Formats: sequence, C-alpha cells, structure tokens
Amino acid sequence: MNLEAKMQDPICIKIGKDSNVILADEDCKEEHPLVPGAMFGGEHFGFIIISDNNGKQRECFYPTQCRIEAIGIEGGVLKIFEEGKKLSWRFNKTGKLEYSAFGDFTDEFRRKFDTIVENYDMFMGEPKLENPLRVQIALDPEQSMILQDELVKKDYPLCPGVMLGTIHYGFILMFDTEHGKKEVVYPTQNRIDAIGIEGHCYNDLKIFENGKYHPWVFTFDGKFKKQASYNQYSKRDKKFVEEVYDLNEPKDKDIFTLQKKK
Repeated sequence: MNLEAKMQDPICIKIGKDSNVILADEDCKEEHPLVPGAMFGGEHFGFIIISDNNGKQRECFYPTQCRIEAIGIEGGVLKIFEEGKKLSWRFNKTGKLEYSAFGDFTDEFRRKFDTIVENYDMFMGEPKLENPLRVQIALDPEQSMILQDELVKKDYPLCPGVMLGTIHYGFILMFDTEHGKKEVVYPTQNRIDAIGIEGHCYNDLKIFENGKYHPWVFTFDGKFKKQASYNQYSKRDKKFVEEVYDLNEPKDKDIFTLQKKK
C-alpha cells in the first residue's frame, strides 16, 4: 500500500468574502455551496484552495494520502474529510491552514498495514512551507527567474537553474495574468536541492526534493505535470528514509510513534 500524498482529480475550493463554493469539474457540472457542503464518491485525492487577499489570488495545493469523502464549512471553519482519518483538515475563512490531517489515521485504518518496508514513504512527514522558494514564471520563458530572498543572494535564470545549499521547504510559482498577480503554492516534505530547466528554455521545469528519486515536473510556463515521489525500488531512497526515521531501530518500538503530529 503506497500512502504517499498525491494529487489525483483534486477538488477545487474557492473561499472569500464573496464566494464560498466547491467549484465545478468534469465529474460535477455545477458549483456547490460550502454550507452545508457536499459528500464525494469517486477517487478524489488532494484539494486546491483558491483565495483572494488584497487583490492577489492565491492557489494552495494540498495533496492527500486518502480519497476525499466530504467538504463543508461548520462554525466558520472549512473542514475537509479524508477516508480513514480521525479528524478533518481545518482552515480559517481566509484559507489559512489550522490543522493538517496528514498521518492522522484511525486505528482501524492502520491495522491494514503489513510492514514499514511496504509503506516506507508515508513516514517522511507532512508537506510544509518553510522559507519557500519563489519562482517568477514570465510570459517570455527566457525571463523566468528564481527570485532572490534572505537565503538566495541574487536572482537566477530558471534555465539552466541552480543547485541549492539552503533550507527551502516548498515553492511558490508566481504569474502575471490579465487579472493581476497570481501565486500557486506547493508545500514539500523535504528541502529543495535543485531547480531548473535543462537544455532549452521551452523544456520542462524540474524541482528536486532531497531524498526523492523523481522530481516535480512542470511545463516551462508553470503547468503542473508530476509530483515529486520516492522510488520503492531505489536503494538510495530506502536508505534515506531509514536514516531519517531510524527504521533500523529495535522492532519492539511502537512503529506508529514515527508519524504522530503534534
């Protein structure tokens, strides 16, 4: 069983002063209000929260480990329920994360697991934003840049990109649109080691997480293609997980203490 968080037919949610709805998609042709909300069938993994703050639209992507069962607002709090989780994700009215359900499985769901080895990738922790890398996606791909911040001392062209020796968890793709500025936010489980476009500036953008075999992949203009992931057949990936979480410790240790969130 592979419980790495993923985006698969994600559900789009728009929140703000003027709109609190679940947006229409290929499965559902009309919007649904977040009060009282909606129950979901099908295989929806992950969700996108779209919010407007001071005229700037922000899209935050949240992969989930299990399929989404229900979404709604209760008592002014946006709640998103995953199958097999004890509690829901919770967000305030501006889209700020207040509680993540990552790794918060019910005992019944946990009993389905056989061994840590089979499920090693789930133990790598909650995706987070810590000094997120900011990337400007320009209309002219030759002008796309990795932007300077407190740790990155200058702007770098996205083609060919740069190797990083700094602590950046997560990244933000920034776009200029006809409706103004737009940001798309991607938390990551591990720090970002490298980012760039190899060869021609119209090739795919790749973002590499420490310890993951497969990078994030986007088109040169910022369209999502693939999420970074481990390779269960890679000895390097397994060794990385074992070192981070001491999975070679004596087996009398409670294995699920490795993934509890405070």
